[in-house]
Amino acid sequence: MNALHTHQALLAAAERRAVAKTTRRHVHLSPRPLVLVGYHLAGDLGAPLALMWGTGRDEEPRCMVVPEPRNRGLRFEALAEFAVEFLAYLSQFEGRDQAGICLDAPQLVVPNTATADWLGGIVGRFTRNLRTDGDAPAPPSVPLAGKHLSFLADLMPGSSLVLATTDALTTHWQTGQLPSEDLNLAALLGWIDPPAGVNGPEAARAGEASPPAGPDSDPNWDAQILAELIQEWHAANDETLRSAVRRELEGEIREQLAPAWADCWRALDCLGSLSAADHVLGRWQSDRRSWTYHCDRVAGGRAFFRNIPTPVQDATRLRILEARTEDLQREMAWDDPLVMAAAVASGEALAGRVVAADPERRTRNANGRTVRRPLITIEPALEFARPAGTTLFLSTNPGVGLEVLPSDASGLIRAEVFKGANQSTTIGLLPNLGDEVVLSPYGKPEFYQRSRVEDIPWTHQQIIEDDPEES
Repeated sequence: MNALHTHQALLAAAERRAVAKTTRRHVHLSPRPLVLVGYHLAGDLGAPLALMWGTGRDEEPRCMVVPEPRNRGLRFEALAEFAVEFLAYLSQFEGRDQAGICLDAPQLVVPNTATADWLGGIVGRFTRNLRTDGDAPAPPSVPLAGKHLSFLADLMPGSSLVLATTDALTTHWQTGQLPSEDLNLAALLGWIDPPAGVNGPEAARAGEASPPAGPDSDPNWDAQILAELIQEWHAANDETLRSAVRRELEGEIREQLAPAWADCWRALDCLGSLSAADHVLGRWQSDRRSWTYHCDRVAGGRAFFRNIPTPVQDATRLRILEARTEDLQREMAWDDPLVMAAAVASGEALAGRVVAADPERRTRNANGRTVRRPLITIEPALEFARPAGTTLFLSTNPGVGLEVLPSDASGLIRAEVFKGANQSTTIGLLPNLGDEVVLSPYGKPEFYQRSRVEDIPWTHQQIIEDDPEES
């Protein structure tokens, strides 16, 4: 947490209501999201207990309940019920444009990152390779749904195909409570959108009394309600009694999951109150391309997922994750002055007033040639401690690159232009004397393809220690 976010947290605590961390919305909101909440059996992530899902806030959500989650047959019977409707939802996004790209893509909305990880990393992983033939075959819809869930678990930074509402909300608002407390969706919404006449802390305390949003259920509810109903299920000796137990369990589950279901829609309303940032559409187009590629793999029978990636695959993915994270940070800062202000507060960017400018300054380069290297001197608004040689870019025109020169005792920052505004046709891009400027670390992205990772890098090599018996 940088200085600006600390100030915002203190301000939220003083005002007893969350304050904005951004001026724009940096996630895409689909007009047709699938909101999904659920529980797994305590101590067994691979045993789904219940799922509740739907695509309309005014419709009664569907609810899948497993009366005995440890029973493989009952588990797959219930998962098949969800899989059929999940696949029906995904089938709405198969239409393509003339270039062969899907016109739209699905969006899965879940209460928190833990639910997203559970659905994709656990449920998707143990269902995607199930056999549909032989002894005790799984319904064909279950492994197909597992492949889609596995795809949705392996997304890049900036993707909106899966929206964990707690993450999305904390990106856009700062509360006055601890970050660990922000993981509770109901408490987080209490700070952001409290009822009339109630302040944030009061609404958050009321939210903490709500049932958990999942995927872990309330231990007290497990011991007092769930355990008893599962015992009644085992004691039932005919189908009529078991149906009655199932209906009672479904009613209890709905009562537990309904608050999280409603809170997900409230979170979407809060996010929808912000206008979309400029780069959101481009990231959603990237999501559409990813969805198209996944659909092609499924159609061609090539939707395979490694349980244990090779070292080269790990290193390649790490490189891509780093690049995508950098791209997301850059785009958010370009789109949003509050995000850029956070970079200034952390010392990554420089904000100040131009007190001197020498656009005609010339110097000799390493080859001995005389070249134009304009110089601007900035009086920083905040202390800037980055060393000489740091590369920064003009926030109003990221193609203009500057290098920080050694400073003196005056406290002023001198920056030399090395690209983007050192020609007669581009010199006008430089700020004028007295202008307020921001120099950020976010320049235009590289347009050339980075080299592929073909050999195992040293960071991913296994170190084999010498056998002491051989020495």
